[in-house]
Amino acid sequence: MNFDRETKYTRREVYKIATGKEKMPFDFQQTGYGTVDDNVFAFINIGFKGHANRIFPNKYDKDSKILNWFGKKKTHSQQPLMKKIISGYVDLYCFARWSEDPEFTFLGIGKVLDFKDAAEVYDDKGIKTHCLEFRLSCEDKNVNPSLINNFDQSYEEPITDFGSEGAIKYVQHKKRERNTELIASKKKAFLKEKGRLYCEVCDFDFKNTYGKRGEGFIECHHKIPLHEDKKERTTRLSDLALLCSNCHRMIHRKKKWLTIEELRKIYKK
Repeated sequence: MNFDRETKYTRREVYKIATGKEKMPFDFQQTGYGTVDDNVFAFINIGFKGHANRIFPNKYDKDSKILNWFGKKKTHSQQPLMKKIISGYVDLYCFARWSEDPEFTFLGIGKVLDFKDAAEVYDDKGIKTHCLEFRLSCEDKNVNPSLINNFDQSYEEPITDFGSEGAIKYVQHKKRERNTELIASKKKAFLKEKGRLYCEVCDFDFKNTYGKRGEGFIECHHKIPLHEDKKERTTRLSDLALLCSNCHRMIHRKKKWLTIEELRKIYKK
């Protein structure tokens, strides 16, 4: 969509550019974000009270173009729209303002670097509540979501106890694993050693089956269940395995995950 970075827009102007229509729905008029098709438009207040009468700790660094955004109260990573934002399924257009001026500055399309459930905020009555916190990159660089999200995020056990220690550990590990360089390094090392990318359980090769469309594609799996680790640790390439989509899902189908060796035995039988 034709939004210019560092240019100011009112909510109405954003909606008209996105839809061609004048009349805005309620989410565009008042709330923190609105949706149009597969696009989410976030209107972010930084350093002052908005309609919620509370200052959320949103931050933006102009040099790094990193945005810390706290969603609406009681949002969490298992909600359908939040899942879409995390997976990169929708484009997240980020607009921010630093005063009550009705115009918001367009920061760019935010790419999720990491996220945290149960971030503490306060509602309009001063009561402590929680929400989902995102750390976003608003740089122009376009990161392919398939690289970010073929780790184990979608297979994790849902975390519904927002005060649990597990939720904190989950975020710490996700911050480390949502690293495209780590995935690329694993693929490069495997390709150099084996000569091709294939599933370590069933030998499926996306390139051989799908030709150019499948070239370079394979899913990356963490051998050690994230929730079993007591401390944050450095991920080594040997901690990762390359799997086809079927084998990856079979490993995670039950609460007790299988090892690569266990699934390989099942497959050979």
